Amino acid sequence: MSPRPPTHAGTTHDAAKVRVVVTDALGLQRVLTLLTGRHHAFTRLSAEEAGTGRWTVGVDLLATPDEVDLVVARLHRLPCVLTVDVTLAGRLASTA
Repeated sequence: MSPRPPTHAGTTHDAAKVRVVVTDALGLQRVLTLLTGRHHAFTRLSAEEAGTGRWTVGVDLLATPDEVDLVVARLHRLPCVLTVDVTLAGRLASTA
């Protein structure tokens, strides 16, 4: 687990739950590489096979809403990503 990111004046880090469905095990590796390479403050990380070769990745992280939006945008750029669902501080955002 990474240390809590520094808080800049006026920004707060909230707990966010990100759920990503990818096409295959190679896609799982790409998502994990993208997420770990950015030094996000993870509090939980899980991956499980979702049937027909697909994988579901669940990540709990501490981030500002802008950082979460950036993570989602980066995930959507990966061709192996089928869906990204995000829950942040009581709001539910879902994108496909």
